[in-house]
Amino acid sequence: MFGPGFAPTPRRRPHIATLITLRVVFVALTVLSLGFLGWTAMLKIAIMRRRAVDWVLCLVALAWEFGFFVFMVGTADAEASNWDIVAMTLLVLSIAAVACYFLVVDIGHYSQVGRIPVVPYTPPPYGYGYPPPYAAPVRPQPPVQPQPQPAPPRTPPRIDQVRAELDELSDILRKGQDGREGQDGR
Repeated sequence: MFGPGFAPTPRRRPHIATLITLRVVFVALTVLSLGFLGWTAMLKIAIMRRRAVDWVLCLVALAWEFGFFVFMVGTADAEASNWDIVAMTLLVLSIAAVACYFLVVDIGHYSQVGRIPVVPYTPPPYGYGYPPPYAAPVRPQPPVQPQPQPAPPRTPPRIDQVRAELDELSDILRKGQDGREGQDGR
């Protein structure tokens, strides 16, 4: 599908306001319809992730909601019984399960989308050639602690003595030249 050197375009993460709005809408559809539209949230997950497990869960949610609707229509004229209490409890649990599952998967999915791929894209070379090699993943290096600089090496005492003697000689020579200049009249 993609030629050598071409990387697939990464999926972009929608704006955070869009994500939050969609999450609120799908959870509200599930809760306000008493679970009958919970399959829409499961369908969004199945389309978004494209996994067989998500498609199966979407079909299970749809079948559960259809079965519950048939049960409610069949027992609408009858007296309330213990089965009605069990059915209502299961309905509330299924609403909570679908809403929680939707939020967890949706938040987890979009937190993964924004991450940097492991192998960065390298542009193809110009002209004829082989496909470019992929760069190795860059691992962050721990910060390097600055090493204290060693003190400058101390000069041996012999060099200090030689310097002092040279300074004395320089002074003597200057004095000697000043005395000659006065005698020569310059």
